[in-house]
Amino acid sequence: MDRNKEISEPFEIEGWTKFNFENRHGQYSSFKWNFNHFSGVDYDQRTGRNGIFRIVGENKHWNENVDSQFGNFDYLMYADIDYNHPDVKREMIEWGKWLADTTSCDGYRLDAIKHINFDFIRDFASELMAHRGKNFYFVGEFWNPQLEACQKYLDHVEFKIDLFDVALHYKLRDASIKGRDFDLTTIFDETLVQTHPLNAVTFVDNHDSQPSESLESWVEDWFKQSAYSLILLRKDGYPCVFYGDFYGIDGDHPIPGKKDAIAPLLYVRLEKVYGEQDDYFDHPNTIGWVRRGVSELPHSGCAVVISNGNGGEKRMFVGKERAGEIWVDVTGARKEKITIEEEGFARFPANGGSVSVWIEEENK
Repeated sequence: MDRNKEISEPFEIEGWTKFNFENRHGQYSSFKWNFNHFSGVDYDQRTGRNGIFRIVGENKHWNENVDSQFGNFDYLMYADIDYNHPDVKREMIEWGKWLADTTSCDGYRLDAIKHINFDFIRDFASELMAHRGKNFYFVGEFWNPQLEACQKYLDHVEFKIDLFDVALHYKLRDASIKGRDFDLTTIFDETLVQTHPLNAVTFVDNHDSQPSESLESWVEDWFKQSAYSLILLRKDGYPCVFYGDFYGIDGDHPIPGKKDAIAPLLYVRLEKVYGEQDDYFDHPNTIGWVRRGVSELPHSGCAVVISNGNGGEKRMFVGKERAGEIWVDVTGARKEKITIEEEGFARFPANGGSVSVWIEEENK
């Protein structure tokens, strides 16, 4: 439905738009909400009718600086806050400062920002950084897989916040569905982490993409460990692990956790993933990369190989100084040990439909 298309003349409804919070006795804020502070509602108490009712009045319309889906995606649900209203803007910024001061948090995750006035998000971030310090962190959930839309958003908010890389999530989902028919060399094409690595928060799945949710786009189990290696073991982006992937999801259709598959990758990220990165993205079904490690962290560095076909290997360079070292697969998928050649190369294999992460064997 085009939210800009009006289907009736204005008429009166009884909407839930007055919020006084009397039991708070003004302790945190004396602000009292009324219909002037909202753009629309989805229920008419008078008639019991559901719908999208836009509130009309002077300078009253959907906010313009929002996502263009449905013509204008300002309205999402319930009583839609009008971030164009100066009193609302002032109250929300003060609330943001109060919450940060009260909790001593280091930043905010901003949900559903495609539905919120882009100008407000920019100003909100600026005010909070001025109040709490320039390192106060923001990441926004801008659920749009189109790279161009994400780039325009970052420009609009003056790069004051980072964004979850939704485009990469859908690439991982696509790879898990297509299997060997997906060209792994293109896995990062048209993703935020490729074009804006310092503004991309990478993820595999989350609470919205899990089964039965409104944005269901679950990455298939067989590819889950490979997907996590693609965000955890590379130099670009700020990766995050979904609680449901690690610990499992309860409910009528429970999904077991994948701690055994993800925990080794977290260990490698903490202890090994340092130094230069060399990519070997030269085969549609088998890709690899090397992190060289750094001298100040002995035994750091790793070699990663992913296959979505029948299995394969990559001859990769890890450094002449590593000649003679013995490397093992921390995932446990491959049991053999590999000796680094005199010139610093070695052939690193991976089983079909899996990932192997090779690190120097340490004598404990």
